[in-house]
Amino acid sequence: MNICRKLTTSSLPAVGKRIGNVTAKELFDSTFQRLYSSASTNSNKFDLNKERVEFHNALPGVIDILAKHEKFQEMPEADKWMRNVLNGNIFGGKNMRGLTTVMSYKMIEKPENITEETLRLARTLGWCAEILQAYCLVLDDIADGSITRRGMPCWYRREDVGIANAVNDATLIHYCLLQILRANFEKSPNYVNYFHNFNETLFYTSLGQYLDIMTGLSKKNYSLFTMEHYDAIVKHKSAYYTYKLPISLGFMLANRYNEETHEDVDDISMKLGRLFQMQDDYIDCYGDENMTGKTGSDIQEGKCSWLAVKALQHCKPNHRAVFTVCYGSKEPAHIERIKVLYNQLKIPQLYKKEENEIYNKIVQRIQNVSSESERELFLQVLHDTYGRKH
Repeated sequence: MNICRKLTTSSLPAVGKRIGNVTAKELFDSTFQRLYSSASTNSNKFDLNKERVEFHNALPGVIDILAKHEKFQEMPEADKWMRNVLNGNIFGGKNMRGLTTVMSYKMIEKPENITEETLRLARTLGWCAEILQAYCLVLDDIADGSITRRGMPCWYRREDVGIANAVNDATLIHYCLLQILRANFEKSPNYVNYFHNFNETLFYTSLGQYLDIMTGLSKKNYSLFTMEHYDAIVKHKSAYYTYKLPISLGFMLANRYNEETHEDVDDISMKLGRLFQMQDDYIDCYGDENMTGKTGSDIQEGKCSWLAVKALQHCKPNHRAVFTVCYGSKEPAHIERIKVLYNQLKIPQLYKKEENEIYNKIVQRIQNVSSESERELFLQVLHDTYGRKH
C-alpha cells in the first residue's frame, strides 16, 4: 500500500483552514495515523514508547564499553566522574535525536536485515547523537548564562561542578563520543562516514553558534535581525544536529545513503529544522516552564529569535522605540513590555499562519521522495516534530 500516493497534498486543503470543527492539519494527522496503522506488513513500524524503553536500557552497555578504555581502568575516580558527567547531561530530555536515529534505521532497513546486533549499533549511534547534544548544551548554557535545563540547574551551576569544571567536562563528553564510535565501529566500512558526519555536524553547529553570539553582541543594532540572517542561524545551529545527523546515521547503518537520499535528507532536514526552531522560539516566550523544564531567556538575552525578527518587520516607529529600549534587558518590566508588544503586533497569530505554511511545504516536499519507506519515515519525523508542542 503506497501511503503517500493515497494521501497527496493536492487532496488536502490549506493546513490552516477549518473543515467543520477541525483544521486541515488535524485532518491530515488523523488520516495519516489511520493509513499508517493499516499499512502493509512489509513496512517497519516504529513503536516510540517501546523503543524509548529499549533505548534507555541500551545506555549502560554503551558506557561500559567506553569504561574499558585503559585510562579509565587506571583511574577509577575518573571512570566514576565520567559516568556522572554523562548521566547528568544526557538524561531528562526527550532523547529526540537518539530515537530519530533508531527510527531512521528501523523504518528504512529491510526487515530481514534487522538483528539484535544491528539494533544495538543503531541505539549506540543514537546515544552518540545524544552525547553530541550534551556537549553542545553544556557550553551553550555557559555562553548564555542559562539557569535551568530540563527542570534542573544547568551543569555549570551545580555546586560540585562550576564553570571551570563544566568546560573541562564538555571536552570529556566530546572525547567519550569519539571513543564510543571507535570502540563500536572502527572495523565498519562506514566508520569514516560516521566520524565525518559527527565532525561536520559539530563544525556547522559551531558556525551557527558563532552567528548567534555575534548577532547578540551587536547591542541595540538590529540591522542583522532579518529573516535571511535568522534562517542562516537556524540552518547551522539547529537543523544539522537535530535532523540531518540522526536521519543520516540511520541511512548509513542501513547502507541506503547515496546521492539521491543525501539530497532528500539534506533538504527535508533543513525544512524540519526551521519548523523546530520556530517552535522553540515561540515556546521560549509563551511556553509553560513547568512543561518545558526551561526558563525562557531569549528576550533578556537579546536573541535573534523568530518572534523578534517578525516583530521588527511589523513595528511602527513608536513600537520600534519600545523594542529598542526593552529588548535585551533583564528588567522584569522590560521583559513583560516586550511580550505585550508581541501581542499588540499579533505575533502569535502570525506565528500560527507561518507554522502552518511551513508544515504544508514539508508535506509537499516529502511527496517527491521516491522510496515509500523513506516517505513514511519523513512523515513520522514531521508528525513527531509538530506534535511536541501541540
